[in-house]
Amino acid sequence: MGLLQQAYETYNQMEHLAGADISGKEMLAPVGHLVTRADLEIVLDAGGQYLSARAVEKDEPKIAIPATEQSASRTVQPHPHPLSDQLGYLAGFDAAKHRAYLDQLTDWASSEYGDAKLRAVLAYLKGGTILTDLANAGLIRLDEAGRPDNEKLLVRWTVNGLGPERSGPCWTDPVLFHQYIQYDAARRNAGPGGPGQPPEERPAAPSPDADLCMVSGQWERPASLHPKGIVAANGNAKLISANDSSGFTYRGRFDSPSQAASVGYTASQKAHNALRWLVANEGVRAGKRTFLCWNPQGIPLPPVTESMRRRGREPAERAAKPTEYRQQLQKALSGWRDALPADAGAVVAAFDAATSGRLALTYYSELPASDLLQRMADWEATLCWENGRFGIQSPTLSQLVNWAFGAPRNGRPEADDRILGGQVQRLVACRVGQALFPLDIERALVERASNLIVYEAGMRAELLFTACAAIRKYHLDHSKEEWTMGLDRENTDRSYLFGRLLAVCESIERSTYGPGEERETNAMRMQKAFAQRPMAGWRMLQEKLEPYFRQLKPGLREYYRRLTEEITDKLPASPELLNQKLDDVYLLGYYHQRAWRPGSPDKHAETTEE
Repeated sequence: MGLLQQAYETYNQMEHLAGADISGKEMLAPVGHLVTRADLEIVLDAGGQYLSARAVEKDEPKIAIPATEQSASRTVQPHPHPLSDQLGYLAGFDAAKHRAYLDQLTDWASSEYGDAKLRAVLAYLKGGTILTDLANAGLIRLDEAGRPDNEKLLVRWTVNGLGPERSGPCWTDPVLFHQYIQYDAARRNAGPGGPGQPPEERPAAPSPDADLCMVSGQWERPASLHPKGIVAANGNAKLISANDSSGFTYRGRFDSPSQAASVGYTASQKAHNALRWLVANEGVRAGKRTFLCWNPQGIPLPPVTESMRRRGREPAERAAKPTEYRQQLQKALSGWRDALPADAGAVVAAFDAATSGRLALTYYSELPASDLLQRMADWEATLCWENGRFGIQSPTLSQLVNWAFGAPRNGRPEADDRILGGQVQRLVACRVGQALFPLDIERALVERASNLIVYEAGMRAELLFTACAAIRKYHLDHSKEEWTMGLDRENTDRSYLFGRLLAVCESIERSTYGPGEERETNAMRMQKAFAQRPMAGWRMLQEKLEPYFRQLKPGLREYYRRLTEEITDKLPASPELLNQKLDDVYLLGYYHQRAWRPGSPDKHAETTEE
């Protein structure tokens, strides 16, 4: 299956929620409707007499309004919505827009699918007092020509006086939803001549202009226009568009757009409405790219860019030891799996818009939901490190990219939106597809972490944690070499040992600082040069540290002397090898030695002391 088929299946599974207002969630639009935000509300009685009006608060939820194929895709051409619309269509100052709106509403209200609420709105608008009523209510201002200061304000309708079952808002009325869906289907079936037969009375054989829908597999009149606004941040961008018959979109390969892809109106509405609903409620934005992970049956899945240990906005439980972290991951994995049927599937997709009119599907994957959850858990189990007071964590995908490629902004690194979205997608592909951790991202993080002095003190710990997690993951993926999160005093790797020496030099100097004294150590200043030529850097640091070493108490001096000998005795004897550039694992030795204190556990225990 493909994206539209999965979205179509999702809508069919979730259709009982169409038009329902669920707190904290954006509404799933019924077929032939779109979800938007209203600005004004007008209350009428059953005869179309004005009762009151008010401004809709910004924090009120969006509503579903009826829309035609043309009005849902309108830009500059005047195509009215059937009921709720902007003042430019509802009032008479723009004669062409107003006449088109009234003709369309009259046709619906006078059809067999008409309703008393429609007739009340129609009677009110024919009276021509809407602008005066709103101005008297203090909701708009009119200029000398009688035009409103903002003609794009969208009005929603409430009609009272129709009895306890029918009185109330139009945008929450399921009867009105159903009536418009029937009216729209009959109108499209009959073509431009009128509504024609009701859907239930249509002949079983397909009409002459019907075609095979490549999404639903049914015969239906193809959609001439497809909805926009799947991703709110890319409002006018469409997934499907074939309106450029002179721009070589399909010329040279097809005679008409339907030969490229034929998608029925109902299938298009369901698929696009489902995608819009999923993106609004489950989508995760990274730069200019939107990531989506869902189960077509509506069973919740964790966002593929975030930690699976978190649910909603609840922070993950702190794990002080590796065993605790593994237990938490297993608990989270079991919790997500318990709600899944054995045959449940998962869809992972990413969207981006290169232009204002075209929305691209930049990544797509289908796999069993249980496999997705296992792969997400495996990613976090191998890409993790100790993060100070937060315990053992796995950095988020955005955190990895921002630290690897970001520039300092407001005290934190932020990658360019295009870079962030593209690189996060690479990591999503690694996480979902079990690909190897990218070398360039690991190297970029090592390079940044080898120059800690350029960052503010509060950011250094986060950078070092992120880099160490990436180093651990990279070595496990590429060479099956697993690094522990505790100090390994028996390790004889040259780079690891020099990293430990760098941390010892830093610790010696800081031991002489007075209470509250904050200044950069020589080891911090020389870190980058030390990583390039470690033996030369070590000799220079020894010279610079001599005055600090003499300030230490005798017992502490002896401790650091023995610790230094313990490390240097394990270094190789070859001078040429000693002065070669350090490998990435020197940062692990540096981190381990900084975190270790006399009496702290070593690699055989669970974790290190911070």
